[in-house]
Amino acid sequence: MRKSILLSFVIVLAGIATVTAEAVTVGKSVPVKLNEFNVLPAKQGARAGKVTFVVKNVGKVEHEFVVLKTIKPAGSLTSHGGEASEAGNVGELASVKPGEQKKLTLTLKAGHYSLLCNLPGHYKAGQFVDFYVR
Repeated sequence: MRKSILLSFVIVLAGIATVTAEAVTVGKSVPVKLNEFNVLPAKQGARAGKVTFVVKNVGKVEHEFVVLKTIKPAGSLTSHGGEASEAGNVGELASVKPGEQKKLTLTLKAGHYSLLCNLPGHYKAGQFVDFYVR
């Protein structure tokens, strides 16, 4: 009985490790789509070091792309009038017009990050996502 439980536990852990490994991009490029009102990275994380976000606005209005290093979940950042606090800002693209694609290359340390659009009302409308660097 104990061997069955132990084997089941090992199988579950192996499955978790596989999902986690697949959730982190192997390359150093992370495609990200912005629309009303989402931030949609192709992967939810990357490896520590130089990371290039390839950001495309597939929406109908202008957006921005902000990368914050924080321990708080992306939806729990202190909001001021519908905008998130930008404490921990490690880089951003100030304006990404509809149909436009831009690149942002940053050197990221391991940890939790929030990717968001902080134009007035966009964060409050839910345009944010958690991102992990390992």
